[in-house]
Amino acid sequence: MALNDNIKKFREEKNLTHADKLYVSRQTVCRWENGSRCPDLITAKKLALELDVSMDELISDEDVNDMQVNYGIWKSERIKDKKHLQTLQKKILDFIQIVGAVFLAITILLRVQLDMRVPVWCTIICFIIVAVAFLCNFIVSKKLREM
Repeated sequence: MALNDNIKKFREEKNLTHADKLYVSRQTVCRWENGSRCPDLITAKKLALELDVSMDELISDEDVNDMQVNYGIWKSERIKDKKHLQTLQKKILDFIQIVGAVFLAITILLRVQLDMRVPVWCTIICFIIVAVAFLCNFIVSKKLREM
């Protein structure tokens, strides 16, 4: 199915007359549908919006159901996975910042207010926590690069 067939099919599915809401003449839409002309990119985008379809569906020569099975669902799952990993990575980096800020605040409080040194166990625990967080961030980054 080509662009002209898709325009006609989607227009008829929506029960739209030839030039509804597109601000073009009926003859222009007829030319699009018979394949003698094609809409420009801006008009095609408006047309896709009015027909409530994506640009891919409008210009595709595949059947819409085949396209969703072969491309759309797979791509949307991949995008969801990528966004999830990016959110996870942001949370890990925020956690590292918080741990660093808390450690810095404890260090300043003990040094300035109480004139004490930071206990070694506190330094080791913070180091281990940050090291694990960096390791998690590295793993997430690697998965993002593989996508």
